[in-house]
Amino acid sequence: MDAMVEVLEQELEGAFEVKDRKSLHRCVLLLTENIVRKESYEKQQLEIKSDIKILAESQKQGFDLMDKRFEDMLRYMDKRFEQVDKRFEDMFRYMDKQFEQVDKQFEQVDKRFEQVDKRFEQVHKRFEDINNRFSDMNNSMNSRFEDMNNRFNDMSKSMNSRFEDMSKKFTMSSTILNIGIGIIIVMTIIFKFIK
Repeated sequence: MDAMVEVLEQELEGAFEVKDRKSLHRCVLLLTENIVRKESYEKQQLEIKSDIKILAESQKQGFDLMDKRFEDMLRYMDKRFEQVDKRFEDMFRYMDKQFEQVDKQFEQVDKRFEQVDKRFEQVHKRFEDINNRFSDMNNSMNSRFEDMNNRFNDMSKSMNSRFEDMSKKFTMSSTILNIGIGIIIVMTIIFKFIK
């Protein structure tokens, strides 16, 4: 820079009539400083543009990673729903078997009623005894139906509770994921400006 100042001073001194050499020197210094500042400004502009480009690429990579995580999460959820569907199918198959057994028991009860009717016709004297047995059997069947109904209600409540738990866990994991991504983006921006 000193060499440039000397050259400019000599050229201006040769081109003009110099009345004050100090004034000429200050003028040359101002010119050269402005040139250097302009170069420094342009260099800083290029560095800022480069930093912005790097930040944009980093954000794009972050969004690509977030998209991949969402896809992974959706695939995981699909698998979980398939498992839940399979459990429902297993449960319904089990319930169908149970109902088939109950139907068989009803068929047996129907046969017994037929036998009881025949006995009733044949043995009129034992009417009260048969009537008492019938009442006991009816009470027992009602009690069993109530037990089965209670078990089915308990099972429904348990399944509803599990679905609510799964929904809460999904909401919590989505919130944590969003917060984590936000923190990563903020830290990336801060790191870039600290450099």
